[in-house]
Amino acid sequence: MASEQTPEAKELALVGKVEMRIALASSEKKLEDLLKLYLTPLLLKLGSDSVAVRNKVISICQHINTRIKSQDIQLPVNALLKQYKANADIALIRHFDILYIQQGISRLTTSERLDLLPILLQGIAKDYEKSVQHASQLFHLIQRLLVHFKLPLRGSKEDDELRSTLGLSDEDAAFISKWFGKLLLLNIIRQANPDAGAPPRCPGLSAEDYKFLTLQGKPDAWDPSSDSGLNLTESKALVTRFLASGMFNEDEKFLPALFASADTNSRISEVGEDTLKRVMLSKDLEEPETVESLFDLYFGSTSPDGSLPVKTPLRIRILNLLSKSVKCTTYPRQIAKIVEEGLLSPELVATNKTAGREASKFRSAIFALVNFVARHGTSSDLSLVAQGLVGNLRAFIQDQGWPAPDRDQDMELRGYGYETIGLLAKAAPEKILLEPSLDLLEFLFRSLREDSAGKDVAVSIEEALSSVLGAFSKPFDASVMPRFRQTLLRYASVDRAGTPASDRFTRSTRYVATRFANRCLPYDDVLARWIDILAVSGGAAERHEVVEEGRRGLDPYWFRMSNTPPGDREQTALVFPDFDKLVSFIIVQQGQDEDAMDLDESEDALLQVQHFYEQYPGALPTVISFCSSVAMQSALADKEMGADVPEDWARKLDAQMTTDMRARQAFRAYAASNSHARSLAVILRASFDRLTRDDVGDIGDIGTTFVRLLSLLPQRHWVLANLVRDFIALQPSILSNNPGRRLAAAHAYGLLASHENIDQSSLQKTQAVFFDKLSTWKSAVGADINQISGIIITLGYYFSRAYWRSGASSAAITDDHPIHQLLQSLVEIMKESRDATMKGAAFSCIDQLSLFYVITPPLLSKYAKVEVIAQQIYDAAKTGTTSAILALGHLSMITEEAETESEEASEYKAIGDKLYELHEVRQAEVHFSVGEALSCFASGWGSAALTAELDILHPNQPQEPWDAPLQTPSGPKREKTLGMVLDKTLKSCVQTKPALKKASVIWLLCLLQYCGHKPEMQGYLGQCQVAFKSCLSNRDEVVQEAASRGLGLVYEKGDRQLKDDLVRDLVGSFSDDRSKMAGTVTDDTQLFEPGALPTGDGSITTYKDILNLAAEVGDSSLVYRFMSMASNNSIWSSRAAFGRFGLSNIFSDSSVDGYLAQNPKLYPKLYRYRFDPNTNVQRSMNDIWNALVKDSSATIDKHFDAIMDDLLVSILTKEWRVRQASCAAIADLVQGRSIEKYEKYLSAVWDKTFKVLDDIKETVRVAAAALARVLTGILTRSLEAGDASIKSATAQLSRVIPFLFSASGLESSAEEVRLFSVRTVLQIVKKSTAKTLNPHVPELVEKLLGLLSSLEPEAVNYIHLNASKYNLTEQKIDDMRLQSVRQSPLTESLERCLDLADADTMTALVPSIEGAMKNAVGLPSKVGCSRILVTLATRHRFLFSPYADSFLKLVQKHIHDRNETVSSSYAAAAGYLARLASDKQLIATFAFVNKLYFESEDNSDRNRLLAADIMRAISLHATDRFTAFAAELLPFIFLAKHDSEEQVRKSFTETWDDHVAGPRTVSLYLKEILTLSESHLESRQWAIKHTAAKTIADCVLQITNAVGSENIEPVTAKTIWPVLDKALSGKSWEGKEVVLEAFVRFVERSEAYWKADGEKDIAKQLEKVATRESKRQEGKNEKVVGGVLEKLRGHLGL
Repeated sequence: MASEQTPEAKELALVGKVEMRIALASSEKKLEDLLKLYLTPLLLKLGSDSVAVRNKVISICQHINTRIKSQDIQLPVNALLKQYKANADIALIRHFDILYIQQGISRLTTSERLDLLPILLQGIAKDYEKSVQHASQLFHLIQRLLVHFKLPLRGSKEDDELRSTLGLSDEDAAFISKWFGKLLLLNIIRQANPDAGAPPRCPGLSAEDYKFLTLQGKPDAWDPSSDSGLNLTESKALVTRFLASGMFNEDEKFLPALFASADTNSRISEVGEDTLKRVMLSKDLEEPETVESLFDLYFGSTSPDGSLPVKTPLRIRILNLLSKSVKCTTYPRQIAKIVEEGLLSPELVATNKTAGREASKFRSAIFALVNFVARHGTSSDLSLVAQGLVGNLRAFIQDQGWPAPDRDQDMELRGYGYETIGLLAKAAPEKILLEPSLDLLEFLFRSLREDSAGKDVAVSIEEALSSVLGAFSKPFDASVMPRFRQTLLRYASVDRAGTPASDRFTRSTRYVATRFANRCLPYDDVLARWIDILAVSGGAAERHEVVEEGRRGLDPYWFRMSNTPPGDREQTALVFPDFDKLVSFIIVQQGQDEDAMDLDESEDALLQVQHFYEQYPGALPTVISFCSSVAMQSALADKEMGADVPEDWARKLDAQMTTDMRARQAFRAYAASNSHARSLAVILRASFDRLTRDDVGDIGDIGTTFVRLLSLLPQRHWVLANLVRDFIALQPSILSNNPGRRLAAAHAYGLLASHENIDQSSLQKTQAVFFDKLSTWKSAVGADINQISGIIITLGYYFSRAYWRSGASSAAITDDHPIHQLLQSLVEIMKESRDATMKGAAFSCIDQLSLFYVITPPLLSKYAKVEVIAQQIYDAAKTGTTSAILALGHLSMITEEAETESEEASEYKAIGDKLYELHEVRQAEVHFSVGEALSCFASGWGSAALTAELDILHPNQPQEPWDAPLQTPSGPKREKTLGMVLDKTLKSCVQTKPALKKASVIWLLCLLQYCGHKPEMQGYLGQCQVAFKSCLSNRDEVVQEAASRGLGLVYEKGDRQLKDDLVRDLVGSFSDDRSKMAGTVTDDTQLFEPGALPTGDGSITTYKDILNLAAEVGDSSLVYRFMSMASNNSIWSSRAAFGRFGLSNIFSDSSVDGYLAQNPKLYPKLYRYRFDPNTNVQRSMNDIWNALVKDSSATIDKHFDAIMDDLLVSILTKEWRVRQASCAAIADLVQGRSIEKYEKYLSAVWDKTFKVLDDIKETVRVAAAALARVLTGILTRSLEAGDASIKSATAQLSRVIPFLFSASGLESSAEEVRLFSVRTVLQIVKKSTAKTLNPHVPELVEKLLGLLSSLEPEAVNYIHLNASKYNLTEQKIDDMRLQSVRQSPLTESLERCLDLADADTMTALVPSIEGAMKNAVGLPSKVGCSRILVTLATRHRFLFSPYADSFLKLVQKHIHDRNETVSSSYAAAAGYLARLASDKQLIATFAFVNKLYFESEDNSDRNRLLAADIMRAISLHATDRFTAFAAELLPFIFLAKHDSEEQVRKSFTETWDDHVAGPRTVSLYLKEILTLSESHLESRQWAIKHTAAKTIADCVLQITNAVGSENIEPVTAKTIWPVLDKALSGKSWEGKEVVLEAFVRFVERSEAYWKADGEKDIAKQLEKVATRESKRQEGKNEKVVGGVLEKLRGHLGL
């Protein structure tokens, strides 16, 4: 026995046997079989330890390689692939395996190749770890196989399950998606000399990546012409489609989709873009890994073989993504690098034409990123790189040309650059912006001024400046401030007329400089205010926004509003500029900074003002008015009087200086200080120059300002300003044609010319000129009249002031005094002149002379009686001339008060009566002047109205204390007049005559205002209160306002007792609904506005009109009705008056420590009145509320229940106004409050809202609808809030939904209510979450289904009934109704209800749907029910499955509806329900259909059609279930498709065609068809009988038409004949010829049957039937049957 073989020998022997077998294989088939068996185990031997064995195997492989070149030989690829995967550690096995796999794969069929795909994919990540080379070959194979793989539809179930179908692990999917992405970046590099130099790589890929994707650098890997080469573009398109599938999750898709979206091929980029959009919906760009991976792609690797940066299109995409990630702002170095590389790259400069559009888009993306980073980055991150970034951006702009850009530059990027510089500077201002040279600020300002790139770029530069504004508005280094101020000043004044013109393009920078000054410099900075003055005084050529910004800077109120946060405004006091510094800086230094020029302090005011005027002629008026206002404010601040800065500050300050004696005294005290003398003199001189300058036409307010300054400043200032010396310069202005200028010059002349140091000779010369001119008054025309008028007023001012200065002794007026000449001229002018201007001047002159008691009745009587003069003045006053009225009042001051009704006092009485007669004047504003005149008549100089008239202090006036009472001119005393005037005025206030009442209320207000400080006044306050209160109910708004203001004054001047009585009284009259028509009603009492109650030929206004109308009609009750209306009118008018002016102050004070503090019942009423329909009432109540309530929210919370209770009662009162106001008030009350606050009121509020929705008055309905919208809005917002507000939403829904479904909501008789309820329900459904809505879904679904019909317009039913009249068919109308149901928002809501339902809800929902189906009345509801079933069966299969059987059974009842559309809808629903139904229920349904078809005797045709509809629906919508029962169903379908009704036949035919492949199917079910047909040949219904006969006939024809079965087999014929015979029997009927044709065919094709031995009887039967049939139809059948009859007889030998 031979020694035992070694393992090596054994292996060699085995291998040798295999070799022998392969060598002996004689044919390709045998070789293929042997290789299938042995190739895989043979290659496994390559893993042997023996070298000999391995070499032997390799030699065999070489032999095999020569034998398998034929493409017909299949290789065991599947086994080889599995072996390859199993032997990961043995490279030799894997090498040969992959070799044969690559060869064999192309020889496989498509299905065999696809079977390999899961094996290839599974574990590929591990294969890569073992061998990169082999993994690269596998990856290449995968791409070859993917070509054949058919992707499922995106979003389908198969697509969702694709990953699990292919058995991909997360590791493998990540690997494949990564390499698919890299494949998308691959571009083949053609190297001239592949062996030399660095290994190839392309953008986005490293050398290793490139090698992997090109089969380790194989040149033909991507050559489509080689055997295994692939087309790169096609492969990219293919992997892009795979990446979009469900094979990968969103994270795996992200980068590949990004790469694809940037591809230049639209087939790839479109799919990539779509995928990327979907991925971005869930992708978190804030993950550091994501951001870093994007940066890595952008920059590439720094190593020699690392990945290159990606191409520009992909870089643009990456930049766009980074611009959405706040996280990327934490990588400032990378951002800086992007800017440096991208903006300053020489390849991308705009002049490089090859760069083109792509470079522009790239740079835009860079700018967008930097812009985003600058906006969202933290200052700590940005400060690291901001300096470098700004430098680069400036370099970019300068490269384009700066300040003017070169041609062909991208202006959009330039603008972007400026914006970004601004944002970066804002983010890190310390290093970039706030440095000593302010280089960047200078750069931006100069760019704005000189950059000619266009409007858009200018907007960007302005935006950049706005961005840096914030840095300067915060406190910054004081060392930078001087430079900053100089920069602003330079750019604010650079465009002025004096600056040298530039030949280059320039743009105004004044607006931005002014804005900087207003935001960054404090209010007390004189340079900033000078910049504002420059902006305001730009003239007509200046832009509106520049002037407006300047005004805002000068107005302290707006300055504080703009620069102080709301909370800090009360705490921070505004510091005003130092007056002296302000004047010095502006006029003396002429706006240059302190060190700019050497100043000559000794230079007088005149020269300084002249210099200033030469430089800045337009700025002088603004300088004068602002500086004088600052001086006045400083004076008040010194005396602690001007702490508050009100809106409209300058105007109110002027008014205060005119009317408030203490304020005037305070200014006099301020001006008395020597420290301010120089500055005040400068302003005074400037005003004087402005007034006297010939080249100025309109002087504006300068005249008034100058006169006020002159009257308040010490007279030494006049001398300092050289006014006394230059007074003669006023003469041209006195003779001017401008009345304002004339008056101011006249007044100034009177003050200056009466000065003790006046040059007497100059004075006498001017006086002589004046009197000479005056003497020519009779012949004066045109300009001469103006000159004479000026002279008259001037002389009046001069003589009155000179008389007052001289000590006001009557001895001063001698017989030769020039005043006599003046008085004579005045009297003549008043009597004879017809010129209004001249007469007006005469009145003004008399006015001034009377004021200072220069004239007396005896003096006047020399020329005319006082009464005559008074009459002349009165005649002018009647026309409403204010100057005449005041002249009359001041003239009354020279008359003596009457002790008794004596003759001597006739002038006194006459003037008083004249003043009272002025009540006839219609203009309300005139009566304020009459009131002022009355106060002068009653109190003389004791009236506060004369405060401003005392414009020169008496020489003996004490200077200390500063507010010492002023000495006033002394004249006739007034002791009783005030009482008499008050008595008379109070009586007039209760008169019924409207004009008198109106005038008297205004007069009483004026008397209270001007004489309220008098002791006598205290005794009259109570009567004044009554009078004013009675006028609150007046319809005239002026009367109301005056009464309201009067009550405020009474309150102000009364003691606490009076104050509380007043408030109690007012609250009573305000909250009571009873009229307060004070006084008696006379014939003339006006009760209604003219036109309020038209009667056709006029309108009812007075009580007399009502009486006349009642008499005409003969109905005395009319009087009471109209009086009731008037009373009501009166209540609301008084409420409108409530709160005007003074009343709000009364309540404000009383709420703190008076009556209201103890009686808070007012709040509910007051809250409601704030929403009154009358806008006057509304406005008044809001005023009171704001005064009364310091913290509105807290007050409402405190009194919430009281307010709500009051409103819920008021909303249903008789008064429409109250109902309307209550609606608006409730809407306001509930908004913004938590549900807990008003939850208990919710049902009541909804209930009342719905009641007023049907109100008789339209405005109430509108208010109710608004309230309802608010309630719905609150509800829907709480529903939208989700979990955060779930308690609130649930609470509201549980109250609101039952209410909406009640008789007050959806079942209401009012259409508006129903429609609103529907809208509310729809909103609720749309916004609710499942948790809140599910408890209500069953009820909602049932009601919404019912609503589908009830909301259908009634016209539809009418048209349906009368369709023929409108040339329509009922079916056409039904189709339209069906369409409207599908598109209805109700249907949408129903579907949302179903979408939200869970298992528990579904259980409760089923009975509701059943109920809705039973109770549905109209077509829309019925169709809606069927649609609900379809939705449940398709979208909610899992939840609805348990209930499908019961609904399928229920459908059988409802399918018999009279309307065909409804029936077909339910039939379709049955088809969908069949998907989920049990087999048992399906069988029952088929039985129902059978019964419907065969056994219905009534409505047989319609029932057969229903049966057809049901079968068609099941066939279409539950195809798999239909197929499962095909054996039972198809015979019936076949029979029914021969129905005589066309629609039925068509429907069954379509069903049959959908489920059978051809005529052979009939053979398959022949027996069943014949049995069914035979059973119905005996039917009592002819239609069924005939159908069965036609079915049998068609069976014969079908089986003989089938290919390959032309003849009928004897067995088949034996089955057919008895049934066919039965079908032929009976009498003829229409269509029976088909059966006869079948008989002929049967005889022809079944010869084998009837000719067979032993079947002679059959032949006889056939012959007998043929003979019988040939005789029918009057012999027509003979032609048909003739041939077979002959054949049969021949066979039978007949």
